[in-house]
Parts: sequence; C-alpha cells; structure tokens
Amino acid sequence: MQEQGTQQEEAAISLGASGLQTFFRFTLLNIKWGVRCGVLLYNTRTMDEFGAVSVVSGHIRGETSTMPLLVEIFYKEYQFVAAFAIASLLAMLALITLVAKTILELHLDEGQLPSGD
Repeated sequence: MQEQGTQQEEAAISLGASGLQTFFRFTLLNIKWGVRCGVLLYNTRTMDEFGAVSVVSGHIRGETSTMPLLVEIFYKEYQFVAAFAIASLLAMLALITLVAKTILELHLDEGQLPSGD
C-alpha cells in the first residue's frame, strides 16, 4: 500500500467521494490480491487447527466446537459415519483451498489479473 501511494484516495476525496466510497473503489481494489491471499491462508489455518483449539477452547460441546474437534467427538462416541462425513467435508474443503491457491499463484506469477475484477 505504501508503494502505491495515496494519490488516488486523495483525488477521490478532493472530488467529493465519501470515506466508504474511497475505500471500496480505490483502496480495496489496490489491495485485493493481498486480501485474497490472506483469506486463503486464514481458511487453511482454521481447517487444520486442532491442538490449540482443543486446549484453548475448553472442549465445550455445542459452544466451542470446530469441525476437527467434532470428528474427534464423533469418533470417540463410535459414530463413525458422522465422523467420516465431517472428515470428508474437511478434505473436500482442503482440496478446494488447494485449487484456489494454485489459481491465485498462477495469476500472481504471470502478472495478470483475472478478467472481470
């Protein structure tokens, strides 16, 4: 953001744009690839986090459960079908994240932006 400067935002404000308009039309568009990478990394982190969530959350059923913790709960209660279903969903989400990461990296490496953005 520092490399891009504040010229566009200052011009928009001087022409009467509100703060929200300036943010959504200029600032957010300039940082969209960083935001997308951050969301992708956050998604990956939340899907595989088990140990820290298990320790910090207190393992309160129905209040602090996450999908990995639910897999453990169902497995320990011999509900193998439910545990397998949730684990399969996590695996599918991981594959979707991997495909999204690959597409994002291809666009960033080629120096191109996808059309329509």
